[in-house]
Amino acid sequence: MSKKVDSVKMFVKIFFGEPDEETIKIISDISHLVDVSKREMLFFEGDEGRCLFFMTSGSIKLFKTNDEGKEAIIRFVEPGDIFAEILLFLKNRYPVNAMAIEPSKLLAIDAAKLFTVIKAHPEVAMKLIGKMAAKSAYLVKLVENLTLADVRERFMSYLEHLRESTGADTVTLPVPKGELSLLLGVSPETFSRLLKKLAEEGVIEVEGKRIRVLV
Repeated sequence: MSKKVDSVKMFVKIFFGEPDEETIKIISDISHLVDVSKREMLFFEGDEGRCLFFMTSGSIKLFKTNDEGKEAIIRFVEPGDIFAEILLFLKNRYPVNAMAIEPSKLLAIDAAKLFTVIKAHPEVAMKLIGKMAAKSAYLVKLVENLTLADVRERFMSYLEHLRESTGADTVTLPVPKGELSLLLGVSPETFSRLLKKLAEEGVIEVEGKRIRVLV
């Protein structure tokens, strides 16, 4: 039970402010914990759904596939973020696939019941709108990078996004390099060559998944 309470408190603190017993109980009553193993699918595109998800630990890949099975990664979900919030807007099907890149823990929240809670707490709606606006801005920038920038520019833009999120020049890639190459729209081999070239030029230092930006 304590794990659920900790997850609920984290969610409440981000979207409601400092946790109080009443709000914690309200969210606890409309949510449950979900554990997802590495490479396990959380849901498939088109599945009917009732819950949106709040990530407490791990990493989830949101992606679409074409008729040939080729993946197009939409984004990676990190701890402290929500996804599948489209269910709040009277949709009942998931628009993308969701798969765990590593073992992940999530708080599944009944979307219809959360919508009722939001109506009683307008400030929560504003926080959710802010989260979605930031997400939309990131996706717009990602599309621009994929269509207008070369792979070097796309990767450096992604590193800048991580630096802004952490406030540090040394960042840890949140996903395996093979998965990140798909987000950047290149093959793993091309991405490996790019890392090597940038390191040789003194632009970055690479140590496993840790990358330090030098310029």
